[in-house]
Amino acid sequence: MNLIVRFCLSIFIVITVFVVSATVAGLVAEFFGLWKKPIIGAISAACVVFTGYVTAPQYKLICAAIWLAAGAVAAWVLSSVFMYAEDAATQVPLLITYASGVFSLMVCRVWHKRQKQQVLMK
Repeated sequence: MNLIVRFCLSIFIVITVFVVSATVAGLVAEFFGLWKKPIIGAISAACVVFTGYVTAPQYKLICAAIWLAAGAVAAWVLSSVFMYAEDAATQVPLLITYASGVFSLMVCRVWHKRQKQQVLMK
């Protein structure tokens, strides 16, 4: 039962981090006058994958990969629903979002391997 509660808490934390990171990234991009959509996507994807990895009680890499897949679907849906005028004819923001998520998952994998090696060396 405790494991289920921890997974539910992880889901809540990841969704909260997604909303907060997307909002803050959008505000910062707006403040600096940058193209918002790729910045929001890249920051949100990285935050979701890293948070999914860190908060997962077990199977950390699998959870991070599941969050990457869920985030990819959400990014695809959100990119068509919230269409800004500046990115009407391009898929660049979506590709940047996907690249950020995949890169974040690779970082999690390296991090995971190093943690395993440290445990084995003790």
